[in-house]
Amino acid sequence: MSGQELVLGVDIGLTGMKVVAFNLRGEPVHEARETSPQEIPHPHWVERDGREYWALFSRMMRAVTTKIDNAGDTAISLALSAHGDGGWLVDEEGDAVRPGILSLDSRAIDEAAALNASSFDDLLRETGQGVGPASPGVILRWLKDNEPENYAKARWFIYAKDFLRIKLTDSVGTDLTEASTAFTDVNTQEYTDEAFRLYGVEEYKDRVPPINDATEVIGTVTKLAHIATGLPEGLPVVAGLHDVDAGAIGAGAVRPGQLAVMAGTWSINEVISDKPKLGKEWFCRAFVEKGTWMNMSISPASSANLEWFATTLCQADLDGRTRAGMDPYGFIDEEIAQTSDDDDIVTFLPFLYGNPMNIDGQATFAGLRAWHKRGHLLRAVYEGIAFNHRIHCDPLIEAFGVTDIFVVGGVTRSSIWPQMFADAMGKPIRIPVKAEGGALGTAMVAAVGAGKFANLAEAYEAMGSETQVIEPTPEGTARMQHRFERFMEQIEAQKSWWESAKH
Repeated sequence: MSGQELVLGVDIGLTGMKVVAFNLRGEPVHEARETSPQEIPHPHWVERDGREYWALFSRMMRAVTTKIDNAGDTAISLALSAHGDGGWLVDEEGDAVRPGILSLDSRAIDEAAALNASSFDDLLRETGQGVGPASPGVILRWLKDNEPENYAKARWFIYAKDFLRIKLTDSVGTDLTEASTAFTDVNTQEYTDEAFRLYGVEEYKDRVPPINDATEVIGTVTKLAHIATGLPEGLPVVAGLHDVDAGAIGAGAVRPGQLAVMAGTWSINEVISDKPKLGKEWFCRAFVEKGTWMNMSISPASSANLEWFATTLCQADLDGRTRAGMDPYGFIDEEIAQTSDDDDIVTFLPFLYGNPMNIDGQATFAGLRAWHKRGHLLRAVYEGIAFNHRIHCDPLIEAFGVTDIFVVGGVTRSSIWPQMFADAMGKPIRIPVKAEGGALGTAMVAAVGAGKFANLAEAYEAMGSETQVIEPTPEGTARMQHRFERFMEQIEAQKSWWESAKH
């Protein structure tokens, strides 16, 4: 069907980016994808070049606009979502002063540990959260101490999606979900001088972007952006939001008490609330609409571990299946299915990029024996990622009276993994039928911004997804409980090894 009005939801991840054009029933009509290359110039550093970022984004947008034009459809608005935390220094013209620092970056792990040790209670009371190595305030402090020339040169400290916003519209700003990652008062959801003082970056309080509502039209596509991307000049651009909030909306977690579990590069686990509730185990940040909060417990320890395993140890399988037109990751379920639930346990700690403890630990396989095959290792990776999510989810379930658990991400494309998640949680999980959760949630924001719906609840009613329920089984729950206990024992056993490795 041609001649449809479409809203564009852009979802920028740590390893890939996509744009999906949805109609106002939430049906994906056109899409395009690109990679999101990372640079690791030093151990612990994970960065992205701004010029390459914009070039790849522009190529992706040109691909989708060509499809829209050829079909005779019309784009009516666009919204952006992207991975959060980390940060970008940009100059007055909106150009990057240095490569953007991504949320997988851990160069500031010692600074984060020192800040938590000295000021955790103050940070929690003021901003609703402690800090991790890639927390924006920690990154900004690291830049001040280690790159003073860049720190002094920059006009703005912004986030990944807001770098693209500048390029598209020439407007500088962010939204509540991003602003609340470091520098806002947890109660008022406005910037607070005390947060800048706690991070030791008081001079930057005038260099953080103005805050817009996520559904607010903040500008239109400029002529230069039209030339680069093919997007129509004058197309309304909506402020957008942090991708974890977009993913929750797209998954169906739109009301207090609903838990969204996102198994992507990061382990994202978050519950909406209608009042701030502070806890050491989670970040209390602003949700899309002022007066609502998103309580999230996160770590860089989810499906990126599986991607590393596959690309490092199984590249021939990936290439062969790709050439055959098959799902390149399909062999994983097949090999795990050849193992038995009763086989000797192999335990995997999925800490290639970080962990929930905010200590400098490493990934670990434990319990390997000569008769184990690759399928046993892959099963351990699946289970380890599920267990890491459980570490985050248990405190949220207890504190917020969770009624529904929605799971999205790579786990949902497996025929085996969702059951492992349900058994590991010991609770039913809901998997949205529509796969493009982050892009869909962002498109709903774009639709509200375009005036097609009064609010996000109305947008979800029209565009949202049905869900498939996966029930835990008694035998699976008992088995996974035993393995979870072994998983936690292995973490404790490794802590002294991790500490000794520093010396």
